[in-house]
Amino acid sequence: MQKDSGISAGSIQLREGAIYLIKERKPLLSYKLFEKALSLGLPGLCVTRQFPARLKENFELPNARLIWLSHTPGKDSHNPTNIGTLATLISSFVEKYSKSVSLIDGLEYLVINNGFQQVLKFTELINEQVMQSESMILIPISQNAFSDKEMALIERNVETIEGTAAPHMGSERNLSDLIDKYQ
Repeated sequence: MQKDSGISAGSIQLREGAIYLIKERKPLLSYKLFEKALSLGLPGLCVTRQFPARLKENFELPNARLIWLSHTPGKDSHNPTNIGTLATLISSFVEKYSKSVSLIDGLEYLVINNGFQQVLKFTELINEQVMQSESMILIPISQNAFSDKEMALIERNVETIEGTAAPHMGSERNLSDLIDKYQ
């Protein structure tokens, strides 16, 4: 019997111990899913390219640790070229909270700063950690930023959600209707 993580999308159950690659140009669906998981009481870690103060204005992210991928030093900022310590940070979080949710927004930026092969190794490393836990990781990705071969390699060991409907929606209500399917 599959464990119920409390987050489902129609017939798709977001199960524990998995990484979800969410294909969307803008990470709206990913942040809404993250927000939903946090509302269920899961501890959260958000690694993002977006400025954390702006995220807090747009989403309810209580008790989520926000890490900004930036070359600008500061509290809770992380140099995107230091991908090894980023993997350690995420793995430590998953290990500390055996049931948690993490959002990694900025995979394309990590590729720019480290190269595709290093980022692929990074995702495989954290995937190994997550598979042994009751945690989930959400990774929004702009499919157009990668070649077909690169996408195939990234998708090989993760679950994929097509989030293509989110960027084309005309109103917040429609986005809410879509998120309701993820409950």
